[in-house]
Amino acid sequence: MLATIPWASDLLATTNAHAERIAVHDGERGITFRELAGRAARVAHLLRERGIDPGQPVASSLRNGIPAVWTSVGLRLAGVAETALSAGYTEAERRHALTLSGARLVLTTRNEAAAFRDLGCEAVAIEDIPEAPGDLATLPPVPGDAWARIGFTSGTTGAPKAIITTHEARFIGNLLQRASFSTMPGPGSRVLLMTPFIHGAGLLAHAFNDRGAAFVLLDGVDIPRVTRLLDGEEIDHIFAPPTVLAKLVAAFEGRHFFGIRTVFCGTALLSRALYVKAREMFGPVVRVTYGKSEINNPIAALSPDECDAYYTQEPPQDGVCVGFPGTGVEIEIRGDDGARCASGEVGEVHLRGRHMSIGHVDANGFRPLPPDGFHATGDLGRIDARGRLHLVGRMADVIKSGGYKIHPDEIEQALAGSAGSAAVAIVSLPSEYWGEVIIAVAETDDPSWPERARASLAALSRHKHPRSFLTRAELPRNPQGKIMRRLIRAALLEEYTLIDGPHPKLERR
Repeated sequence: MLATIPWASDLLATTNAHAERIAVHDGERGITFRELAGRAARVAHLLRERGIDPGQPVASSLRNGIPAVWTSVGLRLAGVAETALSAGYTEAERRHALTLSGARLVLTTRNEAAAFRDLGCEAVAIEDIPEAPGDLATLPPVPGDAWARIGFTSGTTGAPKAIITTHEARFIGNLLQRASFSTMPGPGSRVLLMTPFIHGAGLLAHAFNDRGAAFVLLDGVDIPRVTRLLDGEEIDHIFAPPTVLAKLVAAFEGRHFFGIRTVFCGTALLSRALYVKAREMFGPVVRVTYGKSEINNPIAALSPDECDAYYTQEPPQDGVCVGFPGTGVEIEIRGDDGARCASGEVGEVHLRGRHMSIGHVDANGFRPLPPDGFHATGDLGRIDARGRLHLVGRMADVIKSGGYKIHPDEIEQALAGSAGSAAVAIVSLPSEYWGEVIIAVAETDDPSWPERARASLAALSRHKHPRSFLTRAELPRNPQGKIMRRLIRAALLEEYTLIDGPHPKLERR
């Protein structure tokens, strides 16, 4: 175990090497490494002056922007347990996260401070933190075993859990993130980030800064700003999960940007249809990774070359390939009896790594990892003959219809592209006759979509075909952008009545 983590001295070395280079840009203005380090050190000193010890939870709630970056770095320098709350949380979600984490101090904006005080927290407005730079040299190393981060699961299948990561694990994760790059960034490189900084975007941001490279942090997919950045060749890397990638290929249809060295893709499965469009736009530079809240990305990675070969040369098979295990990561596929599955067999994905969480907190308190140190992900997957991981779906999402076990991800992959760049989700409704009835829902108002959708399912067995094809203006998503199947299901149950039997159909209430 690493006794202490020298966050401050590491940042000081990076700052001395790249002092006046831009570290972060928000599309309008930038901040240098020296300025970033000074603002972050000021936050760290403020927390230490308040008597907050390493490992204690301190929350933040900030939208994407430069202040979100120096606040996050400051929390890390102070050695506290950074408890990053999505700026889009509702009051109930904030209360739940604060209760699980135990955080009572929140760094936020003046506009939001009162709302957190109403929840019983002490709130510090970032606008009130002095701009005078703090002294990095006087900040000591932090204990490696102290809690460093309290993150929250996506909540797609239930109430979010609080995931606990130590400073040692966070330090190792930062190193492994850089070690996994297919093209190594350096001074002059810029990565474009458009998803919440508190999630996957932040991992890439720190890795780029550690190499003297910069990142551009936008608050969402702002197409006019993205256009200026691409046309001006101001970026050479992009972080674009499938939801973001779909927006880009729709906005820039027919255009080609071959100055991009890597498109980092993860957080959800990448369909073949979307990959083909992305490849035409950016070239064969897409890199797929698999990550979880419980273990820093990358758990597994598929390099651009491997990714291109998989999507253009290999025929569709069970699941979607997310690559080879990352350095220091062990992946096991286990069956219902807990035994390890043979190559090619589908089972639950279990993970163990040197940079993973030490456990989680739920309504029943802290739950450490099991004695063998493996995390049961709830993901279904298989390992192929080459040792690559293929994800098949989520155990909680498996549909049981007519005696068959059906993975909704497989149907969604087949439907990908049937609604253009719009998202398609598969859910099920309870049925006495069938057990569950499969429903397809597209985020579109195109009345001809159902016809195209049915045609795209020709290669799937009949029992996997949805019984109804519905369209909605918008599908519910969590703050990470993941579609919430359970919320779609709940909405359908309110709006429709299922006419059950051999040929089920939906009728509006």
